[in-house]
Amino acid sequence: MPEAPRKSYYDILGVPPGADTKDIKDAYRRAARAAHPDLGGTAARFHDVAVAYETLSDPRRRERYDADTGRSRPATGSRTAEARRSGNAPPAAPTRVEDEDAAKSPPEYLPPFSPSSPPAVPLIDAGRQLHGTARQPGMFARLSTGVRARIDGELRTSALLERALLPTYPAARLVNGVEFADRERTAAGSVLVAGYRMAVIDSFTASPGNFSWDGRALRHQGRPVEFRVPRTVRVVQELFPDCNVAGWIVVHGAPDNPFAPVIDVPPGFDRASSAVVQVVNAGTAVRTLRSFLSSGPTPNVVQLPVLARLLAAAGS
Repeated sequence: MPEAPRKSYYDILGVPPGADTKDIKDAYRRAARAAHPDLGGTAARFHDVAVAYETLSDPRRRERYDADTGRSRPATGSRTAEARRSGNAPPAAPTRVEDEDAAKSPPEYLPPFSPSSPPAVPLIDAGRQLHGTARQPGMFARLSTGVRARIDGELRTSALLERALLPTYPAARLVNGVEFADRERTAAGSVLVAGYRMAVIDSFTASPGNFSWDGRALRHQGRPVEFRVPRTVRVVQELFPDCNVAGWIVVHGAPDNPFAPVIDVPPGFDRASSAVVQVVNAGTAVRTLRSFLSSGPTPNVVQLPVLARLLAAAGS
């Protein structure tokens, strides 16, 4: 049976190729509600909606997507060409920084601020890349092996990103100990953000032995491992609808071997796909997180309102 053609980003949002920015934003909110797993959708559909909005809401990213998929808006293009010939074309938008350039560029703070319109975050805090620490549970909770494994994992992930990612990515901000005051007090652990992309990171240390991950179930030595990331990603996506939110589970093994434990995947599993949740060891965490952040639009931007909300959720 032939495989169904992949839906375009316009189809996912339910808008025509000529839709304007407001139409796209309105359609995104409707599509996000319909795709929400708690309302009958799935995590994969919810993620596709977020990626579609991220692409179509950014003019340059949308233009490139239209070109790659053979779409064009001839009326606009002909007017632009005519304006260029007459010398009346508007100035070109600045080249967007992305991919490897994002790691080399100084951060740009948005929205712009002035003495009469102060930033949402004090500049001394906005300029810091690392905020907060892992939340410490009560005395009795610390006796739990699972709780100790999570605390140790969060500390090790924070130290890893502080050492290997933050110094080479000036716009990235890592906020630890995040907990949102929704109806279930969702603990997000660590959140790494740059531009319009946000990674929710759950971490833990593990005893020796291989893990397996098929995109849905995580197992250790054949036994299922419970994790909270998919629900947390959904909550954070709702709280930050203009961001593309994805989840990471970082599993730490022996301190002297960043590629332990081994995480097995089924044959044909696409490790490079844009998945809602990725499971990685310390050896691949930095590379995959950097790739996710830097492939988004304007990855060298620090969104001050977003950072302010994350700091509030971390008690900073």
